[in-house]
Amino acid sequence: MDEVRHINIIHEHYSRGEVQREIIDFCRGRWAAIHCLSPVGKLVLRRYTSGKPIKVESSEDLKRLSGYGMRSIYATANVYRRVEYKLDPYDYENIIYCTPVWDIDSNLLRWRDTIKVARKILRFLRDWGIRESVYVKWSGKGCHIHINERSISESLLEKHSPLDIAYAIVEYVNTKLSQDLIELCVRGEIRVENKIDPARIFTCPLSLHRKLDVVCICIKPDALDKFALEWIDPYNFRHDTRWREFKEGEANRLAEAAYRALGGYPLKSKRRRKTKPLDEQIMKWLQRD
Repeated sequence: MDEVRHINIIHEHYSRGEVQREIIDFCRGRWAAIHCLSPVGKLVLRRYTSGKPIKVESSEDLKRLSGYGMRSIYATANVYRRVEYKLDPYDYENIIYCTPVWDIDSNLLRWRDTIKVARKILRFLRDWGIRESVYVKWSGKGCHIHINERSISESLLEKHSPLDIAYAIVEYVNTKLSQDLIELCVRGEIRVENKIDPARIFTCPLSLHRKLDVVCICIKPDALDKFALEWIDPYNFRHDTRWREFKEGEANRLAEAAYRALGGYPLKSKRRRKTKPLDEQIMKWLQRD
């Protein structure tokens, strides 16, 4: 009976026009992935179909993916010029944008504490002038904070790789807030992680969770204090479509400071790092006012 209910939820949810529009818009230019149910009921992550990276550009793409038993859908932090062949997502020159994302890993019982952690990061971003280009995604058990990738100006992205910039921003904020985050992350049950890497995927807006019957919604910072678990109910969700909003250049000041301090993604190449080891930097920053 539960299995039939789950199948009905999946079918009804992904048949909704609003759901399809949000997923397609978020996935545009990104490498997508799906959690799907195998014939024996096991969840399997699929990133390729017919030997090619999954991409979602239309409702027909979603319909095709539903044939694999799609339960949840994800997309990369990276936005690419081309997603056609297996090696395309691993070509750094093919990346045109990369979304800075903070992964706040938690559980539903700790949802109020999770919001406290998100508030701390959002306040830091606001202090750096990032107001219009940020949003929160409640992804199931925890949440993600995203800075819209278009808020980093084209002129800055011509100087540095989008992957380097996104990684540096997330790592810089985590380091600056490290002591506060340790205190807020109750008994280690909440974790704030920098998961930016060349192939990292994050839950799409309005995707169902891979196990829970809840939906991934977007929330603008000014509404976060009003959040309630009823908002993630698949039959009555509350989702803010303003995740698309951005102000070009709004994240530049933070991006430049982060890159100066850290350099880029550490495993990108064998080039010599221009900065001191990370542990030395952390101690130096913690001693600042």
